[in-house]
Amino acid sequence: MIVRKPGSLALAALAALMLPAMAACGQDAPVTEKAKPATSKDSQAAAKPVAFERETEKFTYNYAYPAEAAAIPALAKLLEEDRVQGLAELESQAEEAEKDAKANDYPYNPHMLGTSWSTTGNTPPLLAMLGEISSYSGGAHGNTGYEVLLWDKAASKRLKPEALFTDMNAALDPMRTLYCDGLKAERQVRRGEYMSADPEDMFNVCPPFSDLVIIPSAVGQDRFDRILFVAAPYVAGPYAEGVYEISVPVTRQTIASIKPEYRAAFSAAE
Repeated sequence: MIVRKPGSLALAALAALMLPAMAACGQDAPVTEKAKPATSKDSQAAAKPVAFERETEKFTYNYAYPAEAAAIPALAKLLEEDRVQGLAELESQAEEAEKDAKANDYPYNPHMLGTSWSTTGNTPPLLAMLGEISSYSGGAHGNTGYEVLLWDKAASKRLKPEALFTDMNAALDPMRTLYCDGLKAERQVRRGEYMSADPEDMFNVCPPFSDLVIIPSAVGQDRFDRILFVAAPYVAGPYAEGVYEISVPVTRQTIASIKPEYRAAFSAAE
């Protein structure tokens, strides 16, 4: 089963589980970006994106992944197993919740679970995908969370992000200032005149990397040239501001911290 990293707090409304990040520009500065499908390779021409949906009176279930993943049999198998397991768990939970609602004479609210994988980079050695998982279990609020999936093509296995580095903390620490500066700039764009200068405001603090989902990014490139830091709603800002996705350029120092077998997948941003 794929282990998910949930968002820090419940969302304020299910209808707005996904909000687009606001874009910023610049090659050498931190930027905000949404995960986008990478250009398909010739070997993937026959593969198509997968989008599964089932809606009943008790629940709604969605699961989707891109053609890049569908083109890799072992990875597609892993995702299909996750899809089937997720559906089975949702069916069971919805059934139990409906029984409980009837037994206690209160209205049953249909449940929901949705998983959507997007490609952040497709390099010869590695495929990187960012998963957005949204759920609703009948209460006042829904939940959202994000997850990383890195696929080692040669070894035909899934990797944890830290497996890319000799020391992940040491590799990312030099990016800390750039990330926090980029986050502050994006907060200013979204909040405008309402930007608070109060250092005690929890949403003015730069969240630790341990609270973020971290994934390499090669959008529009053949190699990863940025590291994407994803803060779910309520991690870096209030719900209304949505998810914050800030990317920081990969440097030669970053590449030196990557294990030799994966260095070919990275390039320093110019």
